Amino acid sequence: MKKIFMFAMAAATFVGCGNATKFTISGTLEEAEDGKLVYIATEEGRELNYIDSVAVAANAYTFEGNAEAPYSAYIVTKEGDEARPKMVAQLYIEPGNIEIKKIDPEHPSANAVGTPLNDKKAELFVKQWELQKDENADDDAMSKLYYENILANADNMIGWDLFKQTYYYYEPQQVIDAIAAMPAAQQEEFKSIKESSEQALKVLPGNPYIDITEVGEGEQPKTLTPDGKVLTLKSVVENKANKYVLIDFWASWCGPCMREVPHLKAAYDKYHKKGFEIYGVSFDRDREPWLKAIDEKGLNWLHVSAVNYWDNKARHDYAVNSIPANFLVDCSTGKIIATQLRGEEVEKKMEELLK
Repeated sequence: MKKIFMFAMAAATFVGCGNATKFTISGTLEEAEDGKLVYIATEEGRELNYIDSVAVAANAYTFEGNAEAPYSAYIVTKEGDEARPKMVAQLYIEPGNIEIKKIDPEHPSANAVGTPLNDKKAELFVKQWELQKDENADDDAMSKLYYENILANADNMIGWDLFKQTYYYYEPQQVIDAIAAMPAAQQEEFKSIKESSEQALKVLPGNPYIDITEVGEGEQPKTLTPDGKVLTLKSVVENKANKYVLIDFWASWCGPCMREVPHLKAAYDKYHKKGFEIYGVSFDRDREPWLKAIDEKGLNWLHVSAVNYWDNKARHDYAVNSIPANFLVDCSTGKIIATQLRGEEVEKKMEELLK
């Protein structure tokens, strides 16, 4: 009897584990023909990996399976002659009964509900949708909402995924604090982001500028002028003719950078003789488009580049994760006094400083 009892206990444990990992996903597709396939897909790089499919019957579909641990996935269909994927919903596959449905009739997207992670994600969707509809919402309201939810979900995939999608919106200390609130595995995953944010703290206004020299890291090419000469940032800052130097990170392939050009030219033309200099650092991959942009756009200030895309020491030293990016240096103190000046802000800042 004892052996039978022990076997029964083991069997019960096995059944219990099976139920503990089981999931169902159910939904409807209006006007879908019977037999139309619906897929579960995961994302691998920029490609979708189709891991399961079921056929629609009477406008409905149901998946069944087991999930040892939650993971992110999509419900998709394939449309047209090219069988292009069309997303039905993004969800977390986890144990339980997951239903795909619209939770707001005004929004075209469907949502997953019925399990802990999916319910949290749906709650965030509702708040996000309400903000989008609110014409009086603060410009920063959405990023505040996301950050609050990152902290509130720092122990689960909602927070981790949201962080990956939005971390570049936040101040460096906010990024560091968010990562610190996460489990050790995620702290390790986001280690490079944390290091970049720690570096970004070093180039906030009030900190001394970091010199940009020709020397790269490892096998990186040298950072040189268009005619192949060395022009360090230090030599420009210490030039007695210069009072303020704008370090401008840009590239010829960057549309937003090119839209800043008229504003930079206006400020340069007006204030260069009074002591304003621009030190352009290009992230171009090839010399020809870099030099062509300088010539055709009339960028008559100073330029250097490693011509190595994002892989250059200056980018790491200044923690540049997107361009255009700029840092204004006061030559009399050697300190950064402003960052990320856009549009007419450069000219207005020079007007303030060089009256």
